[in-house]
Amino acid sequence: MIRKIIVTQALLFCSASFLFAQHTLVLKSGEKMTGTVQQIKDGNISFLFKGNPMTFKVSEASAIFFDAASETKADNSELSADMRGVKYEMPGRTITKPPKIENLTMEKGIVVVEISIDKYGHVTKANPGAEGTTTTSSYLLTKAKQAAESVMFNNCPKCPLDTKGTITLTF
Repeated sequence: MIRKIIVTQALLFCSASFLFAQHTLVLKSGEKMTGTVQQIKDGNISFLFKGNPMTFKVSEASAIFFDAASETKADNSELSADMRGVKYEMPGRTITKPPKIENLTMEKGIVVVEISIDKYGHVTKANPGAEGTTTTSSYLLTKAKQAAESVMFNNCPKCPLDTKGTITLTF
């Protein structure tokens, strides 16, 4: 109980100091969200995530990082060794089902795919050829789009209906 009061008071003090800074909110469910802590009051955290105001109970949070150096890699992650060549940027979300990548040719290149996901983690839009793409191969662009559409992100009921990010695939 005393620990909870101390943590709450520390959060109140820090939130006033860093009102417009980038923060990472880590929920007990494992979800990580990068945004801005607006206020911590009456046991609630007011959080601005991608321009959308959200409210969480202090008891739902496991940590809040107030400096950029402490942020996790959830917003710009490279998957494990068995998924070499796949990077993604999706604020506050993690991949739960990796992409299915097929390249039946000798063509090489990097394809950046702009994606949109819903709050359930499904990819709703995928547009290959974004900035950073190093190939014009229609085959690789098509395969990158298919791979991006096969990805699944974590479920986040309190996240916005539409979140935008990228997946970078190296063929």
